[in-house]
Amino acid sequence: MLKLADPLTVPTEHSLVPYKIGSMEIYQFDCLLLKSRISQITSNGSCGLLKISSRGWNGWAEWNLPCCGNKFDLIQWASVLIKLKGLSITDAFAFVNTKQQAWGTERCELVKAALHDLVTQIYNQNSKQLPDANSIILERSRLIEQSRSYFSF
Repeated sequence: MLKLADPLTVPTEHSLVPYKIGSMEIYQFDCLLLKSRISQITSNGSCGLLKISSRGWNGWAEWNLPCCGNKFDLIQWASVLIKLKGLSITDAFAFVNTKQQAWGTERCELVKAALHDLVTQIYNQNSKQLPDANSIILERSRLIEQSRSYFSF
């Protein structure tokens, strides 16, 4: 998974045109619980995962917002992302770039990271690489079970 600090490029290849965003899921976790297991979490803010799907492929990105705490409204925060549904990946990158001021840097970078991961999954679809031994098991039922809140759109 990409960290939000990794540099991102906007793909413009025509091979991505048929890949439209079909669904998105967002999981919010209890940061206090994760803080004891993941050293990078340094606050009691809001943290979780965003999943963007297209034609059977999934892109993931994680977030850790130190400002929000227990009063964070996941549905309100994520509802603006509904506008991405149905867009091609390249159009989604372009759309997010126009929303920098309205959505804020953290939300835009989260979406770009998930889109970038999705592009990576699509490009590597024919690769015979083995999964990383340190990767997280990203099963929906387990993620929902561990989530404080969940939103699918």
